[in-house]
Amino acid sequence: METVYLAIIGDVVASRAASDRARLQARLQAGLEQVNAAFTGQLASTFVLTVGDEFQGLLRDASGLSRLLAQVSAALHPVEVRFGLGIGPLDTPLRPRALGMDGPCFHRARAAVQRAEERRTALEVEVPLDQPALEIYSLLYSQLRQGWTAKQRQVVDLSMAGFNGRAMAARLGVSPSAISQRLHAAGAPAVIQAALSWERAMIEVMAELQRMEGR
Repeated sequence: METVYLAIIGDVVASRAASDRARLQARLQAGLEQVNAAFTGQLASTFVLTVGDEFQGLLRDASGLSRLLAQVSAALHPVEVRFGLGIGPLDTPLRPRALGMDGPCFHRARAAVQRAEERRTALEVEVPLDQPALEIYSLLYSQLRQGWTAKQRQVVDLSMAGFNGRAMAARLGVSPSAISQRLHAAGAPAVIQAALSWERAMIEVMAELQRMEGR
C-alpha cells in the first residue's frame, strides 16, 4: 500500500520586484527553518528552497496545516506568498529533504500553485476527488485577504500562527487594543474558524485517499 502525503509548493509573489532579493531569500530561509523545527512531527521531508523564490515541503498529515502556512506568511510580511497543495503518493523513495522526489502529490501541488498564480489566489488545493468545499474556501479566503490592509494581514497571520494578543503587541510595538482592533476589522475569529474547518476537511481527504490506496 502506498503512503499518501501532502506536498506544499510555495512561491513568493512579485519577488522579482523586491528591492533586496538577497534579504528576502534570507528571511524566507529563516522562516522555513523555523517551520522545520516547529513541525517535526508532521513533516515527512523538510522544507527547502528550490528554484528562484520557490520552496517546497512534504507532510505526513494535515494537522496544524493552517498554522504552518500562516507561520510562513508571517515570516515574509509584508511580501505575500501563494501556496499550492497536492495530496497523493510518491513514485520515488522518501527523502529527508523535499528534493529529488516525484509523484502525484508533487504534480498536484505544482498544478495548484500554477492555478493560484493564474487566479491570483492565496492558496489552491489539487486532489483526485470531487471536493468543492476546498475550492470555495480558497476563493473566499483569498478574496478576504485581498481586502485586508497590510497590518490586518500581519495580525491575522500571527494569530493563526499561534500568537496571542499580548505577544503580537510586544512583537509589533503597539498596544494590545490596536491588535484587537485590527483583528476585529479583519473578521479574524470567523476566518480562523473557517481555516480550522478547512484543515479538518484536508485531514479527511487524506484519510479517504489513504483508504483508497489500500483497496
